[in-house]
Amino acid sequence: MGLFSLFKKKDSQKAPAPTDKDASRAKQREEDKARLSATTESRQNSQREIARATALKIDAIESEMESAIFNSPEPSWRNKRPPKPEEATHIEISDGRNTDHVVFQDTLPLMGASSTEFLIDDDGSALAVLDSAVTPVIEEIAILYASEQIALTDQMLQSAIHDDSLGSASRSAWWMLFDLYQILGKESEFENLSIDYASKYETSPPSWIADLYRSSPIASPASFAGLTPTVAFAGTLDGSIVKQLEKVQSLAEKNQVFRLEFARVANVTPEGCALLLKALKTLGKKEHDLIMVGAAELATKIQSIIKIGRRDETEAPWLLLLEILQLLDREKDFEEASMDYCVTFEVSPPAFEPPQKIKVTTAAAEKVHPDISPDRFMMPPVISGSLEKLMADVRDYAAQYNPVLIDCSRLTRVEFSAAGQLMNGLAPLATGGKVIEFQGVNHLVAALFQVIGLNSIAKIFPHKY
Repeated sequence: MGLFSLFKKKDSQKAPAPTDKDASRAKQREEDKARLSATTESRQNSQREIARATALKIDAIESEMESAIFNSPEPSWRNKRPPKPEEATHIEISDGRNTDHVVFQDTLPLMGASSTEFLIDDDGSALAVLDSAVTPVIEEIAILYASEQIALTDQMLQSAIHDDSLGSASRSAWWMLFDLYQILGKESEFENLSIDYASKYETSPPSWIADLYRSSPIASPASFAGLTPTVAFAGTLDGSIVKQLEKVQSLAEKNQVFRLEFARVANVTPEGCALLLKALKTLGKKEHDLIMVGAAELATKIQSIIKIGRRDETEAPWLLLLEILQLLDREKDFEEASMDYCVTFEVSPPAFEPPQKIKVTTAAAEKVHPDISPDRFMMPPVISGSLEKLMADVRDYAAQYNPVLIDCSRLTRVEFSAAGQLMNGLAPLATGGKVIEFQGVNHLVAALFQVIGLNSIAKIFPHKY
């Protein structure tokens, strides 16, 4: 029994030994496996991070490339002039019925190379001047509009804007569509487009101008064209404007259309407001086409000298403000100002009465040298058909003035064949040394002028947005 017990004890002592060793090995294998798994997971996470960083870098590079190609900044303002083209310019214009050929030397060397040239004015401000480059899409749209294909023009401009494939010329399409809606009186469409424009370019959009094209020029063009007599007010609007107002009265007796400029008025006084108010009331009694430059700015200057609840010695500034707002057809602003006037003077608010006989058109202020006469040649709302009489009038005007200032603030459309006649009629004036300037041109017409090459003999100043 003792012997078997001894063997049994030995067996019982040997049995646990291999179990501990195996457990140790198993534990080691598990630890190795865990370390390997952690290392593998770490490597995978590292690779993922590298992949993400690489993808972000690629996206950034692509974004930069797209920005450089499709969102080029506005051309820098400069006064460097490109070299004058060596060869003569050959213009061929056809309306399907006849073809006119014009060959002449480039008389405007500063209009040579790029799509837009900027002239630096005396005060350092930049004035955009169109040059000859125009994209095929813009060219096609300009010709369609000139041919009175209004619906198709609208469709193509919307398509060009939504496709965003015009590169640096994309803003031209926006401005052309703004002008089209302004001409057609489509205020709702204009406002919707303004929202999209502000979102895309992150800048203030153009504002709707209610009286920019008050008639329906596409359907029934006005007949007037010719020299626009102008009276320009400057400095302080006070008692010294009596002589200028006498000239206004004289012009009103002899001319259907004339122009009043207030862009250079710096200050206003109650006395000056009373004198101008009386003159405007007199003008409103007869039928006139009145072009007002800087009228909105004048209204702002009047507002700066009045205050709600303060009764000054005269009501003239308040009444002049209301008169200007009526002439500009700004009913909402008129109602607000009339309520302030009512509170201040404890009277019934005057009612808004749109102009009945006088037709007012606003125009942007142009930079004009003080030695140059403010009188300019006014273009009609639509240029079409034979231009024999129009060009004769332009030549008569050009005989008296240099530069030849052509006011396009009322011009909405130029028929394609008429554009050729205009080009041919102006070419001799340019070669004869006359400086020709088209001012306040809408962007649809400006594009057509580029297409036919008119900017090779004249400076084209589109109105500003």
